[in-house]
Amino acid sequence: MQEYKVRNLMCANREVCVCYETLRWLMHKIFFFIRTHTPVWYRFDKKHVPGEPVRETLPVNKEWHRIKRPLYRHEHVFYDLDKALAVNPNVKGVALIFFMGIGDYLYTTPMLAALKKKHPNLPFHAHVGAKFDRNNSPLVGKLLEENPNFDKVFYFEGARHPLIWKNYDYSQAFKNIPDGFLVVPVYYEYGINVPHRVTSLFETFSLPAPKDVPAPVMYFPQTPAPVVAETLEAVRAKAQGKKGIVFLQLDSRGSNYVYPHMRALSEGLIAEGYFVMSVTKGGPVENADYMEIDIKKFSINQTWHLLSLLKAEFALYVIAVNSVFWAASAGLNLPNLGLQHWVDKKVHNLWYPNIEVVTDYVYPLLPREKQIIAPPESYTPHNRKIIDYKPEWVIKWFKEKFGK
Repeated sequence: MQEYKVRNLMCANREVCVCYETLRWLMHKIFFFIRTHTPVWYRFDKKHVPGEPVRETLPVNKEWHRIKRPLYRHEHVFYDLDKALAVNPNVKGVALIFFMGIGDYLYTTPMLAALKKKHPNLPFHAHVGAKFDRNNSPLVGKLLEENPNFDKVFYFEGARHPLIWKNYDYSQAFKNIPDGFLVVPVYYEYGINVPHRVTSLFETFSLPAPKDVPAPVMYFPQTPAPVVAETLEAVRAKAQGKKGIVFLQLDSRGSNYVYPHMRALSEGLIAEGYFVMSVTKGGPVENADYMEIDIKKFSINQTWHLLSLLKAEFALYVIAVNSVFWAASAGLNLPNLGLQHWVDKKVHNLWYPNIEVVTDYVYPLLPREKQIIAPPESYTPHNRKIIDYKPEWVIKWFKEKFGK
């Protein structure tokens, strides 16, 4: 772990960190014939082959249970827990390390369920970063606490790496990891050549990737929390006789974006005969046909639980920018008018078939029939990268796709 300590010292300053990591990567490329000798259960940049011989040549000590060094730029790691158990039957459990946002976590849920199904007798602990930062949301821990595949959930004081997100500093997590547990950071790849985030996660953990990308798995209690039950009754009363309910999530932590036309969009949808709910502020809270979800009163999972219950009684739709509710809408199987508010050529990594994508750029790796190409008159610039779709156009597209 000495290299981690050096890395943390060098990366206290971003400029120094960029130089250090670039030099480290160049040395890795120049001396390509020198490769890190890893335990059998993980590999850098090389997938495991099913059925290949398993023989461990490294000592099975504390270091064997954790990744030897930080990753280089654009490097990935592949795990195979079967190999770990084959050479070390004394493996006591798996400590999965999470440093990601809520949407990122949702993409992991099918893989986590498959991993637990494959190893039902192996204890799984989750260790979650306790800080809000560009990489991490501690609210992921609250979701993991409701995930039945995990026995325990811990929080650690971590710090994001200025350059390589996979090198998040999770060293403080070790104080809560028992001896004999494999320490496994949850990584995925995100790129043009990656078919989907979920597919990458299955491949990372050497699990057979399903032919059809599975939607996120959500876990709800049998009895709704009081705030969910009370709000359900309130919405029932207000939404009766409406065409349906439209749920809005039009802000994104990842792109630092908030849709500026919340009031006009909400009022336009109400005029069309819909009841409108939103987790994004700025709507007409004085209007009886509008409800803003107070995220201080609801956990994120309670919001999803509420929507799952409403879906059983009403026609329910989502309008969302590319953020948490792209994945959440897929997990709830809700029609989603997805506003792609900036050009991201890797967006196919995050897409599900329930999402109709509004875009000013044609994505060759998304189904063409699932893209609504926005003409220039339908949006205005928000900044150099991001655009704002005009509310009247959003309503027009919504009616064309879902109004019938």
